Amino acid sequence: MIKMDKELLENTCVICNMVYLLSDIEKLGLDKFNEEAHKFAPKYLYKYFPNTRKWIKEEKRYRNFSYEALVDNTVYLQDAENFDDCFDCAIDLDWNKFLHNRLVQYCDYFKVECLKENSAEDLSYALAVKLYEYNTLENILNGKDKYDDMLLKGNIEYFARSIFNLVEQGDDLKLAIIKVISKEYDDFIKDFSKFKISCFSSSPYLNRMWSSQYANDNKGFCLEYEIELSTPEKTALFINTLPVIYSQHRNDVLPLSSDCDKTPTKEFLWQMYFNGFLRKSLHWQDQEEWRLILLDGLIEKNPIPFFKIKKVYLGNKMPAKDRMRIIRYCRAHDIEYVGLVRDTNSFNLTECKNDCYICKKAKK
Repeated sequence: MIKMDKELLENTCVICNMVYLLSDIEKLGLDKFNEEAHKFAPKYLYKYFPNTRKWIKEEKRYRNFSYEALVDNTVYLQDAENFDDCFDCAIDLDWNKFLHNRLVQYCDYFKVECLKENSAEDLSYALAVKLYEYNTLENILNGKDKYDDMLLKGNIEYFARSIFNLVEQGDDLKLAIIKVISKEYDDFIKDFSKFKISCFSSSPYLNRMWSSQYANDNKGFCLEYEIELSTPEKTALFINTLPVIYSQHRNDVLPLSSDCDKTPTKEFLWQMYFNGFLRKSLHWQDQEEWRLILLDGLIEKNPIPFFKIKKVYLGNKMPAKDRMRIIRYCRAHDIEYVGLVRDTNSFNLTECKNDCYICKKAKK
């Protein structure tokens, strides 16, 4: 086996089966990355389904969400925390570093003379002294008018009000500052869960995707979606579907915390995508993954309507009863279908050309 150079692994990434320098991709920004990525966008997207039933306690019935996705022509967008890879979209942000970073930021806001190298203990003490000197909340808020960013003004006001409320409840200034920043830390982590994701592949023949994780050990099926831009809604889906960036290097998201109280810029959003939503380990590159990423507030109903289903690929081990059901549905709704079989000369899956026993039986 070929062992890749450690430095090479640290500095490169794989996108759409092509190798790039991570630094070059980061420089692109969201708009340019989107533009360049869609130059190589596949004509079809593929999604694998297990075709299993699940008991829904609230509804007191079983539901097959895979079959519903076929019938309704919809896709479900999920929280990143539900992904099987524990690194996927994971934000590992050290609390002590976050605390120090935010204290430096607030010292700057309130004109506290200090060094960035000072400890969190010293910074919080210096900030507490400064807030004490202001004496009243009104004196603090008078100084925030110099900021043009309305969200930043509001967050500085919220920070100050929260501290004074805690002081009124009996906390000292230093403890109140720490408590408020602790809530900021929790909110910053939660910001990443405000986005929902649906995952696709660029091929229906991927052995890993037919595994137990996605297609129930080849007993499920794969849907082929034809990308067409006939409406603004379909165009928006296309624009918000981007390829995964596979790499072995993970970036520190701490710098993002410096801007978490400001109106989000495209650069801030790009860093969330580049370091979180689109970043995945090289170990998963054979998934050839593309991701539809939408802000939760923009999703009226989940699952959402998606591109038209052009074809259904039936898993190699799909039970005959399930296979017959899907084939009959496809025939009734003019959807192509094909069964997958093992290639006799390789470890690849190939199409059976609808001439296997089950397919012939379904035609009767």
